[in-house]
Amino acid sequence: MMADGIRIEKDAGSVTISLKATTKQTGDAFTQKQHLSLLAMQRQNRRLGSKAMSSEQLRVHMETAETLGRARSQCQRLHALQYYGQVEVGTPGQLFKVIFDTGSGHLMVPSATCDSPACAQHPRFFENKSSTAIPIGWADAPLERATSEDDRDTQVVNFAMGDAVGQYARDRVCLGHACALADFVETIEESDNPFKDAEWDGILGLGQSLSDAPEFDVFGVLTKDATPALKRPVFAVYLGRRVEDTAEITFGDYSEERFDGALKWVDVTVQGYWQFQFSDFTVNGKKTDLCAKYGKRQCQAVIDTGSSLMMGPRGDLDHLLGLLNFANDTQKNCTAADKFPKLGFTVGGEDLEMEPDDYMDRSHEHGAAEGVDNCWAHLMPIGDTGRGPIFVLGMPFLRAFYTVFDVKNRKIGMARSKRIAPTAKASTGLVPLVAVNPQRGEPKPAAKASTNKTQEATAAKANLRKAAAPVKHA
Repeated sequence: MMADGIRIEKDAGSVTISLKATTKQTGDAFTQKQHLSLLAMQRQNRRLGSKAMSSEQLRVHMETAETLGRARSQCQRLHALQYYGQVEVGTPGQLFKVIFDTGSGHLMVPSATCDSPACAQHPRFFENKSSTAIPIGWADAPLERATSEDDRDTQVVNFAMGDAVGQYARDRVCLGHACALADFVETIEESDNPFKDAEWDGILGLGQSLSDAPEFDVFGVLTKDATPALKRPVFAVYLGRRVEDTAEITFGDYSEERFDGALKWVDVTVQGYWQFQFSDFTVNGKKTDLCAKYGKRQCQAVIDTGSSLMMGPRGDLDHLLGLLNFANDTQKNCTAADKFPKLGFTVGGEDLEMEPDDYMDRSHEHGAAEGVDNCWAHLMPIGDTGRGPIFVLGMPFLRAFYTVFDVKNRKIGMARSKRIAPTAKASTGLVPLVAVNPQRGEPKPAAKASTNKTQEATAAKANLRKAAAPVKHA
């Protein structure tokens, strides 16, 4: 099935949704910090004997939800790249384009009651046009119908560049042909940034235990109640090497045609984000011992579809950049004579290796000497995440490795991705990237994108100017 250029393929027990890439600079789509209203907090205190979270659980829950927020925000400012696909809500179905985000936990779509200019630019969810819609009053009562509009609590979600106010609803949610009743947030107010000019309408969170209640975990609900049933409780992500290449997310199974060899499975070490342990980095197959100082904890990594770069502790990245022939910077002038090694991650005794083209870009800047290019490593330093030292493996990692997320067994499977020919021409040309010095924390402008279309060149330059504005590291 094809809708708005987004292909949906289905077979027995699974559905594959094609993803479209956007490089439009819209601020941050993913830095979500949730706030309960005063009424909700009072209600929590009155319901101590219920399943409502204790104040301590609530505090930990909210801290976890914002752990990597600032880092993800800065990542999007430096390298504006997002992938979105299609979801259907209601009966009959109302279509929305959403970002599939492993770093958040809710489905959020604009409400018909939203009169913000940002909402007017996107499809909105009409409860009165769905025969299965149930207005929900409170997050701690996710199955109870609200008795009136005055009985519906609101949730404020702060983004790095703006905010949204939402209310709760329950309805039929479909990923392709797989449908189930689930709870979600319909936004009744949205700030212009990042929503108004976004090519997507909302966000579908795929994190673990990051939502207000299990009923808000859309994929978790689908794994148990989908009609028709999903084959496996997994979803899998495939990203092509370039923005114009094939990109897709599969729910209910994974495709062996998309990867080479066998999947390497690893346990999730901490619930919430998709976090796992690895024992070392390798450079051209040689151990670096960078994880030894962390003891039994070793190195911890989070696979994050909401991050367009790879991030890690500043000191570790300084050392790693030197081993990768970048000195202590993410940018350098380079020639054909400059050789860059493979970068590997030792997971369960096996090395998952990235080729140089997986973790870096090389481009010739207009006006530079012949044979001299600019090279950038897709790495960015981050400070304390609140969970100890963590490496965030964003889109560069996901392009190199086909990744399967098992929600039932809490495991992640990874294997080298197969390269697939482009399915469509790039809409924005080369993605501009800004290099960051891990020591100074100051962005450096990358080379201008070269393209045959004036419109594409103009868009790339505009993105570059916005991304090059000074940003302080988290």
